Amino acid sequence: MSRQVTGSLYQSRGTWFLALTLGKRVHIRLATCQTEVQAQLRRQIIVSIAQRLRAAGKVDLAVAACRQAGEATDELLPGVVKLIDGLIGGTERVADVTPGPAAMISGEGSAIPTFRKFGDRWTSNELARRYRGRVKDIDHDENVRKLKKHVYPIVFGSRTIGDTPLDEFGLDHADHVLAQPTLPDGSLRHVAQCMHRIMKLAVYPARILDRSPFPPGWLPPASQQKERGYLYPLEDAALMGYERLAPVWRLFFGFSNREGIRQENAGTIEWANLSLDLPNGAGHIVLDETKNGRGGTWALDPGTAEALRRWRTTCPSSRWVFPTEALPRYRRSRAGQPLYVDHAAGVLREALQKAGVNRPKLFQNGNNRLRIRAHDLRATFVTLALANGRSEDWVMQRTGHSSSIMLARYRREAKTAQELALGWLHPLHEVIPELRSLNAEPATPEVQSSANRRQT
Repeated sequence: MSRQVTGSLYQSRGTWFLALTLGKRVHIRLATCQTEVQAQLRRQIIVSIAQRLRAAGKVDLAVAACRQAGEATDELLPGVVKLIDGLIGGTERVADVTPGPAAMISGEGSAIPTFRKFGDRWTSNELARRYRGRVKDIDHDENVRKLKKHVYPIVFGSRTIGDTPLDEFGLDHADHVLAQPTLPDGSLRHVAQCMHRIMKLAVYPARILDRSPFPPGWLPPASQQKERGYLYPLEDAALMGYERLAPVWRLFFGFSNREGIRQENAGTIEWANLSLDLPNGAGHIVLDETKNGRGGTWALDPGTAEALRRWRTTCPSSRWVFPTEALPRYRRSRAGQPLYVDHAAGVLREALQKAGVNRPKLFQNGNNRLRIRAHDLRATFVTLALANGRSEDWVMQRTGHSSSIMLARYRREAKTAQELALGWLHPLHEVIPELRSLNAEPATPEVQSSANRRQT
């Protein structure tokens, strides 16, 4: 008579595991168990599953079934048990239980999610929460846009890529996506990386697939970096003084130029992120999370801090620094929301031209050049900061760049700006007319010294 399956619990790096002998010693990860009590309850269920499958003569299915039960959430576990009941009773086919986490069971009769469903689990950071330390919790806004526009709706065969089960998604599907004429050359590698990442995660840590369909070297090579523009201080001043553009847009662009912050982070800044009433007129910003998953904190440019203090007295929102309601005409559906900055590049280019900024290189697209975008306001900040003697550490603290390699592309332009003696940007509260007239009080010493440095 064979020994009863009992199993033993242990912890490794904060995760509970169950060791079972099912012909050989196997280790079942209890993915959702946070306490020993939860682990003990899950052990009893898994041991019962193993014993019942062995008694029914289906030992070959026991390992896969136990792994699914170990990975399942409390909500999905009853579905796993029901599936195993069907296997034992003969009402379910063997193919319905496959190696991989039960958390992937959709409740719709299939253990393999579609490409879209698994992709959504990645971009919603569900996988990051489930597999801590192995999948990063990051801002997926750009990945979501690319997948929804260029991957999920593409039809291959008789169905869309999004509706294709992961185990049926192959190299032909991916190559078909990249061959679409609607996919811009500049997005080719990014879209390929998204598909590659989804399939890699499906292999590990999700363990839905045995291998990825992508061979080594499949990813398209990174495109050559194109030349990008940045604003000269006088051009920035012309933009800030263009009164036909709503002050909230000018403040947004001026803030981005002077602080080097990413467009998406700047657009969603709240007053709670700022400390503007510090001694000597200083200002401080704290971001809890940025695109790279890390936070950010630094002292604001004195002129920026003063401009924000003045803007706060007239800003129509007590929450958002750049609210939609600050626009002369806005959609009521956007009330209570931050400024919609996804199309800020068009607003920027049009305003620059109408403000009299006519430097051709800012508005030219070519094989080796991009016309200026809102993202290039970071280039303005980095270029002028380096040209004016700021250290790489000082710059990276504000931009979020992780290494000096990322800043290397700006050094050539920074040397040119230094040779041209372009100087730093004018204090923000002085170059936006509406803010300049808000407060007649003398500038704080730091703000005044900033103005003095500009004049010299």
